[in-house]
Amino acid sequence: MQFSRAHYKTASLRSARKAGGFVLLEIIMAIALFSMVAVAMTRALDMIAKTSKAAQREGQVMRVLESVLAEVVHQPELKSGSEHFTGGADGVTADASIQRVDLYTRNKSRLDHMFEIHVKAWITDGRARLMEREMKTYVYSPNSPDK
Repeated sequence: MQFSRAHYKTASLRSARKAGGFVLLEIIMAIALFSMVAVAMTRALDMIAKTSKAAQREGQVMRVLESVLAEVVHQPELKSGSEHFTGGADGVTADASIQRVDLYTRNKSRLDHMFEIHVKAWITDGRARLMEREMKTYVYSPNSPDK
């Protein structure tokens, strides 16, 4: 059986169409895969930014908390009461409360001039507290009144 030139031309056109369709399918699949990777990367970058912002806020709150605690502890004379520290440029606000406490040793001897200092610091967004941390310590203050 002999094939004419027309038959070869028709067969090569069919195979060219099939190859062209296959290339188009490959391109569509590559674009879809690239789109999924791009969306995943965008979400990952967003999560990194949120985590970084939260870490920055926590650092700000902790610095203010430690600063307020140091300021209160180093007062020459402690008195029971509370103090409010308004937010500065960083937006962190703090409260400190000082309470005289009765602490005893294992031998049941009372420790005089002991105070509990409790400090809270927080950062707000105007409506709610975004992050709040607190610290508590006990301080011996010999210059403070015992009662």
